[in-house]
Amino acid sequence: SSGINAEYGVEKIVQTLMCILLGPPKQWGVYPVTSILRSQPTVSHTLYHHIQHGNIDIKPDISSLGPGKKVTFSDGSFAWYEAVILATGYTFGFPFLTKSDQEHLFTGVNELNLFKNVFSPKYGHSLSFIGFVEPSSGGLVTMSEMQARWAAELIMGTCLLPTPTQMQNSINQDRCWERNWYYNSKRLTMQKIPILYNDELAALIGCKPNIRKHPTLAWNLLLSVSPFHWRLDGPDAWPGAEEMVARIKPPPFYYYSALLFITLIIFAVLGILKLF
Repeated sequence: SSGINAEYGVEKIVQTLMCILLGPPKQWGVYPVTSILRSQPTVSHTLYHHIQHGNIDIKPDISSLGPGKKVTFSDGSFAWYEAVILATGYTFGFPFLTKSDQEHLFTGVNELNLFKNVFSPKYGHSLSFIGFVEPSSGGLVTMSEMQARWAAELIMGTCLLPTPTQMQNSINQDRCWERNWYYNSKRLTMQKIPILYNDELAALIGCKPNIRKHPTLAWNLLLSVSPFHWRLDGPDAWPGAEEMVARIKPPPFYYYSALLFITLIIFAVLGILKLF
């Protein structure tokens, strides 16, 4: 789709920038199984530093454990370690719900049949799942807050859910996009891009920030994420939100990436104009 193609182009730009700034991952013995935006990033500006100084050794997959504290790796090398931390993620369930309810909610391992990760088409707003979303980068707090605000507005009757059929169609469309975009893993079944996801929920309750009303904040609204974004307009707007959004500057990487992206677009447009 055109959405996937646009994001693929952005991904290539971001990946190229990262390689220019830090060098290709394989230079440091790191071999990602997917490209940069298809999974959650490892957020550490000191990782390469510690690899370079020998504080961290990069090893291939573990082939066996033991005897004792011996760990053997897939390339045949081995060493002895005090502890092995299994960073395998989590599976989740709802044992307090009936078996039939659970069967309706789950469509696969760690895969929930929820409209915007909050409401079941079967139960509507009478049952809300807050926090069942995973940010592709950044934190969960702003996303959970938007979910809770949406649930509260529905309870108060200030907005309505779509019909069950419309909700199910939306779930299927979102799942199709996610399967096409994110790396195929049981760990990546609830991934959302925070600023886009929050904007979706904000549009449903009428608090999506209007850049035309806040032109001086456009750069901050497009390139940073804070809970104050969605307190500028609509229900529960806060008078101090504009000042707080202005204080939160975009991360330097986003800032310079956006500048490079705009520059490339300008050169592309100029090149097309020259053809005519």
